[in-house]
Amino acid sequence: MTLLPTSPPVNRPAQQRNTANHWAATLIAAGITLLLIAGVLIAWQDALNNPVQPPQRGKSLDALVLTDLQGRAVPLHQYTGKPALLNIWASWCPPCRQEMPDLQAYAQKHADQNLVLLAINAGESSQTAAAYMQQNGLTFPTFIDPQEKLMDALAIHDYPTSILVGRDGLVKVIHVGLFTPQALEAELTPFLKP
Repeated sequence: MTLLPTSPPVNRPAQQRNTANHWAATLIAAGITLLLIAGVLIAWQDALNNPVQPPQRGKSLDALVLTDLQGRAVPLHQYTGKPALLNIWASWCPPCRQEMPDLQAYAQKHADQNLVLLAINAGESSQTAAAYMQQNGLTFPTFIDPQEKLMDALAIHDYPTSILVGRDGLVKVIHVGLFTPQALEAELTPFLKP
């Protein structure tokens, strides 16, 4: 029996594993990078398609378009020239329910100054919002945001939230939480004068 010389072992499987691991890591990193880029592009496209930005004092909300109970689009700029109090609410929200009669009384008291009260129901159907308004004898215009897309664009997640837009179309007051009659007079009345 003749023994043939053998060659020293070659560690190819380890090299192949290292190469495979390197390519896998590279592909994963590239995939993550593409996902991040896609996310940035989608956010950028959303910002272009939805010009509504979170409210800031001294800034305009003219791009805001509300949806009334019949599903019609109502641009906020239609109220330019009048002070408009936007009240974001939900029927399940105890402070929202508590302040609504005070908001209506305040709006009626200041009707001669052309104050417009606009209730924006967040997360509920037009039927729910309309039924609540009717059951409670509330007469101000009501709008809906059933999927809370507008609330997300405005970065509003606490209810109630009220925003006073002045005659000039600029945000004057942002009030998060329950509005008492005293707070309404103190915070809003100075901005109602023509």
